[in-house]
Amino acid sequence: MSKRPIPIDKLLKDDFAKPTFIPKSKRAKAAESRELEKRQAKEKASSTSSSWRHTSKPRRGELVPPIQHNDPTPIKKSARRKFQFDWDESEDTTTMMQTSRRMLPSLDDDEENGTTTDEVDANDPLLKDELSGHWTTKQLPQMTERDWRIFNEEFSINYRGGGGNGGNKRDLPHAIRYWQECDLSKPIQQSIQDLGYTTPTPIQRASIPTSLKYRDVVGVAETGSGKTLAYLLPIFQYLDQIDANFMQFEKAKNEPLALILAPTRELALQITAQAEKLCTRLGYSVVSIIGGHQYRDTIDEIENGGDKENGTRGGGRGVDIIVGTPGRLLDSLDRNIINFQKCYYLVMDEADRMIDLGFERDLHKLIAHLPTQDNLQQTIDGKIFHLNQRMNLMFTATISPTIEKLTKSYLNNPIYVTIGTSTGGSGGEALANIDQKFEYLQTSKTASGPPTVESIKLNKLVKLIQSHKRTNPDSLIIIFANFKYVVETLSEELDAKQLSNVTIHGSKSQGQRELALEQFKSHNPSILVATDVAARGIDIPQVGLVVNYQMSHKFDEYVHRIGRTGRAGNFGTSITFINDDDVSVFSDLKKFLTRGGKKVPDWLYRYNSTTIRE
Repeated sequence: MSKRPIPIDKLLKDDFAKPTFIPKSKRAKAAESRELEKRQAKEKASSTSSSWRHTSKPRRGELVPPIQHNDPTPIKKSARRKFQFDWDESEDTTTMMQTSRRMLPSLDDDEENGTTTDEVDANDPLLKDELSGHWTTKQLPQMTERDWRIFNEEFSINYRGGGGNGGNKRDLPHAIRYWQECDLSKPIQQSIQDLGYTTPTPIQRASIPTSLKYRDVVGVAETGSGKTLAYLLPIFQYLDQIDANFMQFEKAKNEPLALILAPTRELALQITAQAEKLCTRLGYSVVSIIGGHQYRDTIDEIENGGDKENGTRGGGRGVDIIVGTPGRLLDSLDRNIINFQKCYYLVMDEADRMIDLGFERDLHKLIAHLPTQDNLQQTIDGKIFHLNQRMNLMFTATISPTIEKLTKSYLNNPIYVTIGTSTGGSGGEALANIDQKFEYLQTSKTASGPPTVESIKLNKLVKLIQSHKRTNPDSLIIIFANFKYVVETLSEELDAKQLSNVTIHGSKSQGQRELALEQFKSHNPSILVATDVAARGIDIPQVGLVVNYQMSHKFDEYVHRIGRTGRAGNFGTSITFINDDDVSVFSDLKKFLTRGGKKVPDWLYRYNSTTIRE
């Protein structure tokens, strides 16, 4: 019968050296102590050895007497070792443990010795950064690379690109912590304060300082993240540094100095409205050129500096910033209403959407009218505008192959500034401020003839609106559909249920669309039914609910639709009616929700189809 193993208590002796925490400062003292002991031991051994050699060295022919041992045990001949190791005594951890146990107190003894763990750690260089404070407690010169890394992680700021001849990514300026630390002129800083922009958004923090260094930028951030201000502020800073004599005496009235392209009229008007708030404070002018407006009105606005009535803005010296859609801008160029000979600042907002809407050819034609780098080098323009190359900026909620194609064609070694995780063509990052809900319905077949709204969806929609209005009486609601006839039919059905609404779609005139938006913004009525023309041009913080009555055919549009709510730091809700006919977006939807930490509906988990690509 085998013996029982020896209990652990008998194996461990009472004086067993337990591991203890040793601060680095005391480890250094212990190391010095050991070195001193080693030196003393070596000196002692050296003196003993030299003395023995001096007094006991046998003469030639003299026999050496055998060494006498106190231990009566006979000395055995040691077995020849197979391996020999050259040990470094400084690496002996047992000596370290014994020395530290003799010299240093344990963690339990800190309080008794009058030294707290925090006081000891504060002297540790390895922990100095951690204990020196968060980045919010530091002055700008005190910020370390580690602080900036934590800062970028907190705001989900990511950079890529920027190599090559155009510059080095390492030369990029750090992001903005506070507006006061940004390289913007005092009038612009004051305007920011007056308009109530107290804190920069992540895309503004990252892209503005890069743009101010005259580097091309591709900004990728979710809808409602403040992209418009992210490119407007650098434009005004650019205008501020242009030669004053040129601005006062030489600039032609129809020569814009900056151009902002937008895919839809609604987005162009939204950009113009925000730019006007800054123009009135800074003395510049902005004009929107979009379809649906009379050319005569556009000419008057350009002539009067953005104000077709009395020309108070911009001093009547013409237009500084043009915001427009590609088609109407080309018509205006052909009619000599405007020219881009001095336009060295280009912004493409939602450029991928312009491609989707078929504006690619118009976009190429427009950019061909802009001056090139050769104009800056071969003329006096380089000194007037203080530029070496034309500025090109792109901002979008999603990054896709179309964006990559445009950047290679027109941007010079751009810096990609991404907030969150870009997802290629699958829709960007799940919006954190939006509660995304889904109503999965069985596919219903309609009879032949004019399409009608399915009664089951309509009943659910009516109950949903009524419930939302009871709990959020001041909230606005947007309902999206894919087709114009569905928008009109749905509007009539809601009117019959005493749910008044306004509509926007491609067949509406520009005047009708602008009137509908004004009524909607004033909550009279509080329901808007629209196609995707309103998916990117409405920036109203009061929108609390977005309903996708029909799921969009392109997943990117789903992201932009729901982005109409949850804006400016508010929380919102999106509810999407979906069925098996929408299987083409199931894969992107599942990835989008998973990546954003959102709940994936059970029906999406259970759905088994070879058309879904994982």
